[in-house]
Amino acid sequence: MLISLLIAGSRSAWGHAFDNYGFGSRAIAMGGALVGCDDQYTAVYYNPAGMAFHEGKDLNVGVSYLYSIPSLNIKGAGQNPADARSNVASDQGVSVGLSTPLRSGKIAQVISAGIGVYIPYPFISSVIELKSFDPSIPYFLQYENRNRFLMATAALSYKAWKKLAFAIGTDILIHLSPLTADVALVNNVAKIGLDAKFPLDFAPTAGIQYRPTDWLSLGAAYHGKTQIKVKVQSNIYISPDEDPLQLPISYRDAYKPQQVEMGFGLKPLKDLRVSGALTWVDFSNYVPPIAIVDITADQKFAELMNVIKQFLPVYDNLKFKDYWIPRLGAEYKVTPHLDARAGYFYRNSSVSAQTGDTSFVDLPTHGISAGIGITFSDPLDIIDNPIKVDFSYQGQFLQNAKVIKTNIANQSYSAGGSCHLVTGTLMYFF
Repeated sequence: MLISLLIAGSRSAWGHAFDNYGFGSRAIAMGGALVGCDDQYTAVYYNPAGMAFHEGKDLNVGVSYLYSIPSLNIKGAGQNPADARSNVASDQGVSVGLSTPLRSGKIAQVISAGIGVYIPYPFISSVIELKSFDPSIPYFLQYENRNRFLMATAALSYKAWKKLAFAIGTDILIHLSPLTADVALVNNVAKIGLDAKFPLDFAPTAGIQYRPTDWLSLGAAYHGKTQIKVKVQSNIYISPDEDPLQLPISYRDAYKPQQVEMGFGLKPLKDLRVSGALTWVDFSNYVPPIAIVDITADQKFAELMNVIKQFLPVYDNLKFKDYWIPRLGAEYKVTPHLDARAGYFYRNSSVSAQTGDTSFVDLPTHGISAGIGITFSDPLDIIDNPIKVDFSYQGQFLQNAKVIKTNIANQSYSAGGSCHLVTGTLMYFF
């Protein structure tokens, strides 16, 4: 029963919504191609060095709401078809960000600070999850539970001189580890008790941005890797007077891949900005969240251990590969109060041919986005600065694929579909 609870659960998460969708409606509408030119609060994620180039002298705050509408499917194919399924849930969440120069005499113009936070909804049921999965069952690697982690990013930027800025920071993830499970038989009924803690995990970030002219900017950013090793110490008590059967269970969770991104921002016209970026994603180091059980017990439980081990899956070939994401974005100021935006990206697959035991579904994906930004002043003159409202749409379209297994005992399948995202952002300069 304990192994069923901890191993036979559904998918576990990796990464977070900023990686998969973006941070802020403006950035999402421009395909995330802002590493070379972002100077608003969203720069704390895309390239924190850009915060130093913000023209304002005060606090820049934004609040965004994100809602995804998945339309993804897996259907059976071949001699032993997989069951048809499409249980990818919608992602919902709120992101909050701010950036500001640090007010301290002479350094006020050269040092800025920023923070961004993503909060999944519903918060409690999203964050407090401990799930593993059976990798032989086909599922969408990028979308199933991937974005349900509380995530924050914070950074400091330093403007070394008028045209050049550097930044350092950290990505912060909250996860569930360690966990203790005690199982005891009371009147021949199993009782399970769980004890959990919520530590933080950190990964370094860094950025550089160079603006040689008013119409050209260049930038590069780095995000470090996190992958949590979740440990569960389970103790099964058959009798209060005897030592328990110990089942140490561990698996890796909350993988955020190491990434390096470089890009540019270009203003060929006064009211037109064009941006581009290229992102390298280190996915070859991904270890999927498959439970590893190390059973230790005395000779009395030897036979029971052998029975349990027969039900534990073993997967030898879990190879993943790095990939690149090219991005393009454009922003045009239609009027002093209206901006129009569009973007595109292409994300390649991180998995090799899934003709063996595993069934990781990660398909080449085209991302197309668009959005608008509206700036308006308070007609009652209650607030001093204009308010900005941004809206965006992003469609992620997966290439269809059919996987026929080399062993008819495994499930063959076809997969494809799309995921649609809508966001809204309210931004203000204090």
